[in-house]
Amino acid sequence: MVARLTPGRGGLATAGDIRRTLESAGQGAPQELTSALHDLGYHSEVIDRLGRALAVELPLYARDGGFIAAEYLPQLDELRALRDESRRLIAGLQSRYVDETSIRTLKIKHNNVLGYFIDVSAKQADKIPLGEDGPFIHRQTLANAVRYSTVELSELENRIARAGEQALALELKLFEELVEEITGGADAIAAAAQVLAAL
Repeated sequence: MVARLTPGRGGLATAGDIRRTLESAGQGAPQELTSALHDLGYHSEVIDRLGRALAVELPLYARDGGFIAAEYLPQLDELRALRDESRRLIAGLQSRYVDETSIRTLKIKHNNVLGYFIDVSAKQADKIPLGEDGPFIHRQTLANAVRYSTVELSELENRIARAGEQALALELKLFEELVEEITGGADAIAAAAQVLAAL
């Protein structure tokens, strides 16, 4: 599935420019050119949709993602931000937990076994509010550190993990919609292409 639609979008825009030039020529243009006006057609809606929907730089394949323009769909922007800014989001949560607990050495870390966890030194562990007093949940005790989690951290981790897959799935859905729209007008686009080739 190839996502390179830019040449088609550019070709349709060129067809519009040529049509306007021929229209402005009026009676002075040869009959063959004026008869081509009809087949060039009007494609402003398709050009506008592709202009808004497609990124300026397109990947070679749709499966790679990144072909839908920013700000085309807010839901997609949110998923991309979550995927791309996960470090910033985790750092922001860590900063908030440091402020809430007054433990300056508190860190949010990640490993393949626990996923994201809150790490504090064993000496500072008694400052962590557990149970009904606070949101922290004990995960693991080591010789020099104690590890915790929170519901908020677990939910953020799940959202980050799913964001990349969801963003790509949403892009592919939008791509299919664009393909359907373009193929729905395939005859008019083909007629314009034939006129451009003849010209």
